[in-house]
Amino acid sequence: MHTLKRGLEILDYIVKAPNGVTASEISKKFSMSISNACKYLAVFTECGYLTRHNDKMYYPGFKLLEYSSIILRKFDIRDIAHKDLVDLMAKTGQTVHLIIKDGFEGVYLDKVEGINSIPMVSKIGMRAPFYSTSAGKAILAYLPDKEFEEYLRTVKLTKRTEKTITDAEQLRKEISKIRQSGYAIDDEESEIGIRCIGAAILNHECYPIAAVSISGAVSVLLDDTIENFSKKVVECAEKISKKLGCNHR
Repeated sequence: MHTLKRGLEILDYIVKAPNGVTASEISKKFSMSISNACKYLAVFTECGYLTRHNDKMYYPGFKLLEYSSIILRKFDIRDIAHKDLVDLMAKTGQTVHLIIKDGFEGVYLDKVEGINSIPMVSKIGMRAPFYSTSAGKAILAYLPDKEFEEYLRTVKLTKRTEKTITDAEQLRKEISKIRQSGYAIDDEESEIGIRCIGAAILNHECYPIAAVSISGAVSVLLDDTIENFSKKVVECAEKISKKLGCNHR
């Protein structure tokens, strides 16, 4: 067991190293002889977990990439997030949504309602624009600048209520605020009488693939309530992001 553990520690070290690693470096790092270090490296290389370049440097092998793609295919974000969504509903008493990014739109993937939740038009499978929803704006805030600008060129900002942001420059300013605070607000921009708080969910590349939000009546989600609940929404999003491999939110 000690040998197995040491081997996994060596592999982990090489995978996380910013550049290639030599046998000499492994020898010094793990206080072992050069010959023992070479034995570990030879086994990992033979099995495809490492690759050796002509400069005698060892790098992560494609077998690890194969494993990562298999693991990612098995991830079901709804299953991963559901417990945290229920927990968020219990803490806030508001309707909780999980919205997944699909191109330049969001799709409602899960919905958790509390006993005091008010009726809403949202339903699982329903599509929602980014620019008028808290979840959608949270996703936009974490997009690379190039993709965000492409979004503005591609998507028509159509008025859904009197409060919907339909000016591209105003939306840019809104997104800038969200990047600073870490959460987004939908202030009756999709439904009159409804306010929402959303935060982005990031994958292993820290890319926004989804978002979590809570929705409630404007009489409930007042300014002081929003300040309190926004922290809980962000915490929920961070928990789910970490489960997906993002540790640098």
